[in-house]
Amino acid sequence: MTRDEADRWASQWVCASDPAVHDDLVWWALRLLHGIDLRHGPDEDYLHSDEQVAGWLAELQARGRSDASRGGAPAPR
Repeated sequence: MTRDEADRWASQWVCASDPAVHDDLVWWALRLLHGIDLRHGPDEDYLHSDEQVAGWLAELQARGRSDASRGGAPAPR
């Protein structure tokens, strides 16, 4: 999936007037994905590097494991 596709996919929830997303971890991830295709300027690098995006994925996985160990408690926003 391209960054543009990920942004458009996430925007359907982030931009909705009533997004019906009740899981804090999912909401956190959707907010990160919305805007993942932003650039510093036309034909310039992405605002968020591939390394930063990989860090978000690692944090998502860690938060998911932490939530599971706490019995599904919501992640902080």
